[in-house]
Amino acid sequence: MPRPSGLDLDFGVSVVLCFLGIMGHTWGMLPQWRLAQQGAAAADGVGEQLVAAREDERSRLRTDLHDSLGPALAGIRLRLDVAAERVAQPGTRQLILDAAAETARTVDDIRRIIDDLRPPDLDGGGIHGALCRLAHRASVDGKLDVRVELREPEPARRLSFAIELAAYRIASESLTNVLRHAGARTVTVRLADQDGWVTLEVTDDGSGPPVAGACRRGVGLASMAHRAQDVGGRCEVLQRPDGKPGTLVRARLPRSEA
Repeated sequence: MPRPSGLDLDFGVSVVLCFLGIMGHTWGMLPQWRLAQQGAAAADGVGEQLVAAREDERSRLRTDLHDSLGPALAGIRLRLDVAAERVAQPGTRQLILDAAAETARTVDDIRRIIDDLRPPDLDGGGIHGALCRLAHRASVDGKLDVRVELREPEPARRLSFAIELAAYRIASESLTNVLRHAGARTVTVRLADQDGWVTLEVTDDGSGPPVAGACRRGVGLASMAHRAQDVGGRCEVLQRPDGKPGTLVRARLPRSEA
């Protein structure tokens, strides 16, 4: 039988070795944990960088369309109008006028494409002013009462363009869905910035969200979800939580400062 002092020594050594083994295992796992955390953060950063790069390319395309193709088509339309005035034969004149009208419609389509490539609303003061202008246009005909509740952040904490663009596109698609499908009378647009997240809510008093599996508004809903996911956020379409008829579109986007 070992002496008590020897037993205590062996036991103490075993405890120390076990402790060192646990610490070594934990220390070995620490770099992997850090890499996983950095990988998740990097993935969010890459997603936002991709959105920013895509918007830079859209901005360049928008400039090219605005400065080259738009004026060229406008000039063609003007020459067609002049040619129609100088043609004596009614049939030929009508053909020229039809071509001029088609050119005018093409110019209008290009202008809509230009506006879709980069919303002009975001060029005039950020997301808060953009949402106000968006709400004003949605309610200008009097069929829909759009209320806006915005919490202005400090000027030094302005959101990055990628986050502002995602919030704007989701709000725009939500209002479009309300006007086309919901039959609502009032809509409330809320934007809050808290705890590192930007929360956008669009609430209406219409017919409610589409039934699961229905194709109604499918493309718009998918577009909103993708825009939120592109910047590391989430967008969901729900029943109103207060029990009243209508729909709640809620998007949570990670705060990213410009």
